[in-house]
Amino acid sequence: MRSMYLLGLVVIGTVAATAAGCGGDDEGGGGDGGAGGAGGATSSSTTSATTSVVSTTSSGGGEEDENTSIETAEQITVGGDAVQATLEPVDTDQDFYRFSGTEGQILFIGTDAKPSNDETDPTYPDLVITLLNAEGTQIARNDDPPGGGANDSTLYTVLPADGDYYLVVEECTSALGPDSCAPAEDIVSFDYAVGINTVDVAAEDDDSLVAGTEPNDEAEQAVALGYDPVSGEDRYYTTFLFGGFESAEDVDVYSFTLPETPAAANGLKAQFTVYGPTGPEGNGSTVDVGEIALFSAADLTTPYAKVDASKGGDIEVPVQIGEEGKYFIFVKRAPGDVGANDFYILLHNRVESQGVEGEELTNNLATTPEGDLASFENAGGGTSYEVDGQIIADGVTADVDFYEIPLPQNAEPDWRVSAFCGAQRHGSGLRALTVELLNGDGTEIGATYTATESETEELVLDGLALPANIAEDRLIAKVSAGTPADDVTSRSYNCLFAYLPPQTN
Repeated sequence: MRSMYLLGLVVIGTVAATAAGCGGDDEGGGGDGGAGGAGGATSSSTTSATTSVVSTTSSGGGEEDENTSIETAEQITVGGDAVQATLEPVDTDQDFYRFSGTEGQILFIGTDAKPSNDETDPTYPDLVITLLNAEGTQIARNDDPPGGGANDSTLYTVLPADGDYYLVVEECTSALGPDSCAPAEDIVSFDYAVGINTVDVAAEDDDSLVAGTEPNDEAEQAVALGYDPVSGEDRYYTTFLFGGFESAEDVDVYSFTLPETPAAANGLKAQFTVYGPTGPEGNGSTVDVGEIALFSAADLTTPYAKVDASKGGDIEVPVQIGEEGKYFIFVKRAPGDVGANDFYILLHNRVESQGVEGEELTNNLATTPEGDLASFENAGGGTSYEVDGQIIADGVTADVDFYEIPLPQNAEPDWRVSAFCGAQRHGSGLRALTVELLNGDGTEIGATYTATESETEELVLDGLALPANIAEDRLIAKVSAGTPADDVTSRSYNCLFAYLPPQTN
């Protein structure tokens, strides 16, 4: 079995893949006084990032820097040693590298400049990598890896043709301009490493690198997904799906059953996220993924979950395990012309639920809110609460869920509260998911404490002031929804609530 190996200086480290959940990026995505560091559930998957290399040294910067153009590009070997180099002057230097590749070759390009103990340290370069074709036309680029929390550029891509390619490595200020980057004058270390590896897709059933081999247009032709356990740990590597659309009508089908071990006390969720963006400012693909539909093997007529990935959605829904836990994923392209390099990359994770709704019969009133939600200290120095629930109407009375959100004992009056929830944008059949934060006695606080999800808009209440007089040392979250979709059977949602002190930086 094989996992995804990333290039770097001796050891870059282990990169954990976090679930999209409903809380934005790893850092909580907070704005002014908002939810930075609110955190959220993590998946039981990871991407192996350990490799030993004996790095060669490029000419670096200053007077000896000679790889400053396509004509003077330094040769770099795919699958060879990582290259060590220096950007000097750091705010203007561009290092060019040349390599050869073949049509359909899957590549991983990795860099390392930030220290392992602080992957966003502004005193080290914030690298940007740009991939050019033989004519010097930009076909792909990466500034920061998806998910947030790091600045060392990484890029997964599929080459469109046989021939030579050029890789440009530069600091953010050089690539994007000073208004988009941390001040270059704060940088005191100018060194970096860069390497390129070929991604070899699945050779074994438990491989976490999977190719969407055609034909896979029907359930009977589905490509099975593998799960590669992390040695010595109770989790799995992220499963990478590398696929391509052969025509405007092509549909790719995959099958999966989440591993039963390690046991998950609160159940499991299946997550599918598109690796992007696409195009020359992203991974280089000439197509966006459109509809992703998840079907239970017991019912291939109506999707259990469905989302339009081209509008920013992903799949993250509770699933069964064991004999009832076989599912199929159908992947379609977004409408549009067939392009020259219509590939896609999906990231699949086995996600353990942090806590599930447990008082469906009694939590439908503000006077009897459900308490004891899963809670944890978040990275912002506050407390977060998380719940996976369902809105299930009985045909007579609309289902409404109320949750108690206790105020942390160390909270001060200037603390803030945030909420991130998702349903439709994670594949659920719920529509118009709405969350309202109430005072602890169930009374309304104000219109700005209510938010509603749509197909294109996240449900976010970000960094709201606490009420002047908090009743019973708590707030109450009211979760409701509109008329559900009749072509999707899931009625699940996920919510993350966070109390945070004022942002000091």
